[in-house]
Amino acid sequence: MEALVRRHVPELKLVEKVDSPLMRALGRVLQPINPDFMERYTTVIGSTIYLPRPKATFPPDALAQTLAHELVHQLDMQALGPLFYVSYAATPLPVWRTHRAYWERRGYAVDLMLALEIGGEARLVAVESWIRGVFAGPAYGWMWGGRPAAARFLKPVVDEVRSGALQQRFPYREVLEAWRSPPVRAS
Repeated sequence: MEALVRRHVPELKLVEKVDSPLMRALGRVLQPINPDFMERYTTVIGSTIYLPRPKATFPPDALAQTLAHELVHQLDMQALGPLFYVSYAATPLPVWRTHRAYWERRGYAVDLMLALEIGGEARLVAVESWIRGVFAGPAYGWMWGGRPAAARFLKPVVDEVRSGALQQRFPYREVLEAWRSPPVRAS
């Protein structure tokens, strides 16, 4: 998967969060609402993916999934430039929703697709439930108004994964091909 990401982002850097002054500062700011920011969440800014722990400690499949999710964000950043950052960080939508939810739904579509690939319907349902909680909780600043609303927001993506439609679109098709190709996935 790293090879796929590097094809799209040749200047890719994988940095442990604790080694970044920016991430340490952000971790302090986010501590009251997301105390796990430094230890559990991956962050991407431009060509740099900030990992919550050393790359070598990730199981290969977990790292591949993380890189695939972050690739979607990197491609969105390339397409929109500064507008991506502004809309991700600051643009609220009505009724306690943010544009961040739109971008994260695109990233988590990878997680849903790979859940179906790895463990079928049961894994897809479990991952979708977990993502619902992520969208409705403090991890991303309550970016969607409650679990039922998050379920409705995620449903079109879950349906696309089930039907196979998502797997036919860029960049998801490339991600799935890389996932199914062990030499690429293990790089």
